[in-house]
Amino acid sequence: MKLEINDIVKACGGRLLGDERHEPITNISTDTRTIKSGALFVPIAGERFDGHDYIAQAAESGAICALTEKQSVPIDLAIPLIYVKSTRRALMDLADYYRRLHNIKVVAITGSAGKTTTKDMVADILSQKYKTKRTIKNFNNEIGMPLSIFQLEPDDEVLVLEMGMNHANEIHELSLVGAPDIAVITHIGDAHIENFENREGILHAKLEIVDGLRSDGMVILNGDDPLLTGKIAAEKIASFNVLFPNSKNIVKSEPIGFQESRCHFRWRGDDIHLTVPIPGAHMVMNALLATAVGIELGITPAEITTAFENFTPPEGRLNIFQSNNKTIIDDVYNANPASMIEAIKVVCRGETRKVAILGDMNELGHVAEPRHYEVGKFAAETGIDLLITIGELSRHTHAGFKEVPSSGNAIHYDTLTQFNQDEFLKDNDIVLVKASRGMAFEQIIQRLKD
Repeated sequence: MKLEINDIVKACGGRLLGDERHEPITNISTDTRTIKSGALFVPIAGERFDGHDYIAQAAESGAICALTEKQSVPIDLAIPLIYVKSTRRALMDLADYYRRLHNIKVVAITGSAGKTTTKDMVADILSQKYKTKRTIKNFNNEIGMPLSIFQLEPDDEVLVLEMGMNHANEIHELSLVGAPDIAVITHIGDAHIENFENREGILHAKLEIVDGLRSDGMVILNGDDPLLTGKIAAEKIASFNVLFPNSKNIVKSEPIGFQESRCHFRWRGDDIHLTVPIPGAHMVMNALLATAVGIELGITPAEITTAFENFTPPEGRLNIFQSNNKTIIDDVYNANPASMIEAIKVVCRGETRKVAILGDMNELGHVAEPRHYEVGKFAAETGIDLLITIGELSRHTHAGFKEVPSSGNAIHYDTLTQFNQDEFLKDNDIVLVKASRGMAFEQIIQRLKD
């Protein structure tokens, strides 16, 4: 990166405060812990902190300019500031400007589940032919996505962006900045439904991903999802070229142990044989969606197969490891009803005792109680031998499990600190650990590893 301060002022619609400097900006950061020499520091005001309080610290760490929502410059500040009405909006505007400086194809991915894994699948596939950048970790909001765009280098050819939301209009703004050539939606479920009346509201919000889609762009949707193949979606995407990969395109999907599925896809005249190194039928569909993107951008079936041979699942998403004579399924990164059910299906493929340690699923609002209850009932009906639930909402998961007459054992704890896995787990157990991110179930994973 090499940006002149005056160009940043214009891109943000800002006003320079203090003396002009002629060194180019070589990196952009919202966190003083990641500041490097030549940085533009973008302070973000949050509920518990205000980044403006750290501008001086950013300067000491190497920043040569900073944005600000405050019109006064501290007398002893050694760097110029750029005044903007909103640093959040300015960050997005600057990302839009920076993306336009690069001749790249953009693939944007959203969905209620599977966004990050599908993003990594797509990026690995496209990397077989193109110099590709992808969303950093799961930086998929108005602050994270710009930081992912700022990675771009002059010779990059493709950018794969994950776009998330918990309110309407968020993906709309992200799509306008990302300006995708291809938009992918993996699934419509109950994640973040607390901010919507129903799943149709979530569908509308996810479909905002086409708001910035180029006029000749393509939309790739999960053809097995009834909402994505219904009237609401059809009206929104009518002007674009649309593809619906679905289970009919999966000639064969054969589980191999817990960790893998051997697949044969038939898509757009090609036969693609690959192994998905992450368990679950939903991951096979994500792999098909990623394959569809690859074929549209000229990746060969052989190259797609190679990409999956080297694919590493994101941390905390159905990662499987052995510990103390037990098989542990680490799926603690996040949770919603659909992903809970798929994870339970995975553990129930085992032949030894099946244990599920489940926590609260957050942001479900008015459907929280019935969805937790349904997950518990499904766990009992599918064959979980021991269910351990932790958290206030998970009481309903416990109740749903016990509702099934032939269910196994179930134990509930109000808090994580009350739970001691050593009291219940046995050699050869297959143990699923899953909850929403706020439950901090990575602590359980660490205990199991230790």
